[in-house]
Amino acid sequence: MSQNDPKLTTKIDYTLIFVVFLLGLTSLIAISQAPDPDGNLTITSVIQKQILWYVVGSVVCVVVFIFDYDKLQNLAWFVYGFVLLLLVSLIAFKLGIPVPFAHESNGAYSWFQLPGIGTIQPAEFMKVALIIALGQIIYRHRDTYDHPSGKQDLLLVGKIFITAFPPFALVLIQPDLGTALILFAITFFLIFVSGIRWRWLLMMITLVILGVALFFYLFFNHPDILNTILEKHQLNRFSAWLNPNEYSNNIGYQLLHSLTSIGSGQLYGRGIESTSVILPFGHTDFIFAVIAGHFGFFGASVVISLLFMLIYRIVNAALATHDPFGTYICTGIIGMLTFTIFENIGMTLQVMPITGIPLPFLSYGGSALLNNMIAIGLVLSIEARSRRYMFD
Repeated sequence: MSQNDPKLTTKIDYTLIFVVFLLGLTSLIAISQAPDPDGNLTITSVIQKQILWYVVGSVVCVVVFIFDYDKLQNLAWFVYGFVLLLLVSLIAFKLGIPVPFAHESNGAYSWFQLPGIGTIQPAEFMKVALIIALGQIIYRHRDTYDHPSGKQDLLLVGKIFITAFPPFALVLIQPDLGTALILFAITFFLIFVSGIRWRWLLMMITLVILGVALFFYLFFNHPDILNTILEKHQLNRFSAWLNPNEYSNNIGYQLLHSLTSIGSGQLYGRGIESTSVILPFGHTDFIFAVIAGHFGFFGASVVISLLFMLIYRIVNAALATHDPFGTYICTGIIGMLTFTIFENIGMTLQVMPITGIPLPFLSYGGSALLNNMIAIGLVLSIEARSRRYMFD
């Protein structure tokens, strides 16, 4: 269990805060070098909104830090259920049922349009909600069974999948494949540290590998079957990823320009205000290509190093706490950020398929940034309330 400490400020991880600050500063600089997002927004307005979201996110981060994370065990299902209800309402809107403030964009039913605030994406907040819910499940299961048997391990895996599947399915239906994959990654990371036997882990890893192999078999040989599961634009992203030159005038356009931008940066970049390579909507999912283009291999390496330091500090927090619940929360956050970073940077380099996942703390976007700031607040809260022992 965590403990309340009137001197929490003496245990704040200022290194983690400084890394987030540097990422935020980098985000503003990179967005300023991105092309005009669309006809209704200017780069100046985008920067102003990003600053506003960072301010709001910082306030929320402080509130989460002050709140004793251990009390989330009693609130886990309320938070999970509330966000799940929002996801269900978006699917209802997709089916034609009127839902106040529900918003559709480019065929995706993923947002609520709130007056005076803008669009809010509930799927982003489901990431932290799922981490808290699964952390509570694993903690209480382990607290109940000191020496679990194979059947009890299977019971735990069943609880985890029953909890993780509804949000995964609802997000996939929106459709939002990228966020659904992040929810899957969170679930996998937490299963990995849940203490179940290795044979169950190896079995699940094997099933994942077989699932990926089956997907590509169907993609190349029976695409009609995948058409009944995934949206056309989602399959188009895989086509653009595998052969962007064939679709250079449409679905492969963004990836080709991303590769061109990264390649043109060379060692030290094209410099500030360079417009030799135009990358549409580079301020969102392809912000890494903008950074690599303008600041080169050196600038991209600095960004990757900052992201590595971010993960490293959270790993330290997970190892430092003696509260298993806190460890599970940190592990879920590590899984969320690690997969997101790897997928986002990988898709700009054609290493991973294009999924529309924003780069944490760098891409423009309110919901994703706010969710990540909540996650940082949780990590800071866990670290500040960690007990210290003489022989640690």
